[in-house]
Formats: sequence, structure tokens, C-alpha cells
Amino acid sequence: MANLGPTEDQKRRYARDGAVKAQGLLSPAQVAQARTCYDWAIANPGPHALILYPGTPRAHHCDVRNPALWNAGLDALVHALPFAEYLAELWGSEHVWYLAEELFAKEGGKVTNTPWHQDSSYIPLRGGHWANVWISFESLPARNAISVVRGSHRGTRYNGIVHDNLPAPLYPDSDLPRLPDVEADLARDPASWEMVSWNSEPGDVIFVHPGALHGGAPVDAVTPDRHTLVLRFFGDDATYDPLHGVDLPWMVDQTDGAPFRSPIYPQLR
Repeated sequence: MANLGPTEDQKRRYARDGAVKAQGLLSPAQVAQARTCYDWAIANPGPHALILYPGTPRAHHCDVRNPALWNAGLDALVHALPFAEYLAELWGSEHVWYLAEELFAKEGGKVTNTPWHQDSSYIPLRGGHWANVWISFESLPARNAISVVRGSHRGTRYNGIVHDNLPAPLYPDSDLPRLPDVEADLARDPASWEMVSWNSEPGDVIFVHPGALHGGAPVDAVTPDRHTLVLRFFGDDATYDPLHGVDLPWMVDQTDGAPFRSPIYPQLR
């Protein structure tokens, strides 16, 4: 099992690239605990469960912020896994808060790429102390794992997309630039975007800044299923950045640049 703390190289890579892999960070028992939590959520979908990209070859199951999951194992999981200490060191943050979970199920070997997007198009956030923590339960070659545009978390924030009406803009009246067609660009020229991705084994964890352009992760005949639990965290320099029509009334302060804080987000450190 790997050292529970990030290396200096991992800290530099996360700040530069917006993504890094921690090989073997979770023990088999911790992976099993995470899988139990994931399986419960699949069997007991929450009010926000949906099929992303319905009616297309990209269609797959997604669920987020299932309120029943917290007392059905997520609370214990979030406090048991080593992410608070790891992220505090990765970011250089004194404190760490937990935001929410999201889970994905791509099954049957025929689900194509997830469109390229930034989570910061949907969540009113700013700052470097953010991470989506990706826990996948299958052995994944890099072609079937999440891919990230290197350094894109430090660049442009783009308009989002409407999941059930691709490629309609999330904010029709916004002056945010439209998302580039990363998939088409890569098909024409694989060197058009600088990508980072990794082979992943159970126990490996991939940390991605939510401002990074990310996507990909198809399944195929060789790797027919991908089941992934994503846990989201933030730290000291996380601030509120208003977006068009995005309202989080439970925030302590919703003014531009205010610390991203709320009593509903558990403080882990």
C-alpha cells in the first residue's frame, strides 16, 4: 500500500495539470467499503438519479447527492477513507470539507465517450483547493478511464452543456465561451490537446480539479463495465463565484469571492 501522503511530485503535478493519480492509496478493505456504499446507492437511487445523454450511444446511469446515502454508509465512508489528510497536503490547506458524491455506471461494453466538460460550469466555485476524487472498481486501461486536458483548470471557464439536449448551451444568454469540441479535435489530430490519463486498478485513486476539462472513459468489448464513485472535497482557498441562475441558498455568503462555506458541508479536518 502506498504512503498515505502525496509526494512532492504529486503536489506539483496537481497544481500544474489539475489531475493526479495516487496508486494503491486505498486498501482492499477500503475499496470493499466504498463498493458496498456504491451498490447501496445503485439499488436505492436518489431524487436526482438520471440517465445522462439519453437516447444516444453515450447514455449511462448517474446519481448525485442522494440524501438517504449519508446515513446508509456514506458518512462512515467519508470519515474512514484517507482523503482529508491527503488533500490537505496536496493543496497546502489547513482545513478540508466534504461537498457531495456522484456515481456513474457504464455497462454493456457499448457506451461511448462522456462529452468534454468542466464541473465548474455547473458549480459556483473558484480556487485551487478543490478535488473530485475518482474511485473506480474495475481494472481500467487508460483508454477507458477519465481523461483530463492538462492545465485546463487554470484556463478558461466555458459555458456548460445541457445533458439531454446536446450541444445546447447551459446558459443561453451567457458571455461565457462555448465549449471546444475536444473530441472532434482529437479525432483530427491526437496532439491537438495535451491530455493526461492513467491505467487504473482497484485501490488507485484519481484526483481531478473540477475546473479541468475532462471526459472520455468509454467502455468496450475488452472493458465492458465501469463503475465509479466520485467524492468531492474543498479546502481553505475555495471561494464562491456566482454563475448564471445557480443559487445555493444554504451558503453562509453568496457574494462574489466569499469563502465557500456552509453548515451543510461536513468539515473533516
